[in-house]
Amino acid sequence: MRTSTLLVSLVLTLSSTAATAGEPVDGRWSEVARARDGDCRMTITGNGRFYRVAATGLAPGERGRFVLTNGGMTPLDWSVRADAGGGFARYYLPFRWHRAGDTVAVALDTPSCGISASFDWRRAEPVVR
Repeated sequence: MRTSTLLVSLVLTLSSTAATAGEPVDGRWSEVARARDGDCRMTITGNGRFYRVAATGLAPGERGRFVLTNGGMTPLDWSVRADAGGGFARYYLPFRWHRAGDTVAVALDTPSCGISASFDWRRAEPVVR
């Protein structure tokens, strides 16, 4: 599948999950994991295919390290920066070739907190209409 076709499919899939035009795409996603360290909170929500990792309670502009693993894959290791409200969020689409599922583990380490959470995912079966 070409990249442009995949991106269009992704946008259409995400936009179709919103119940109303004014609701955020992920507004009705279920919580799959959460963690807390003092004022810092991490919440992971998902719709079974896409997941959103959000953190709040950081200092505005605070920098940190965000590490995500999916089973035995090479970890994604990013430098992140909190927004003016002390939060940040990233979306993740778990996928591994020749795997029906695995466990995603997420860790956030900043000067003010260290939080981590994990969740299991399973590849969705295609729906033929």
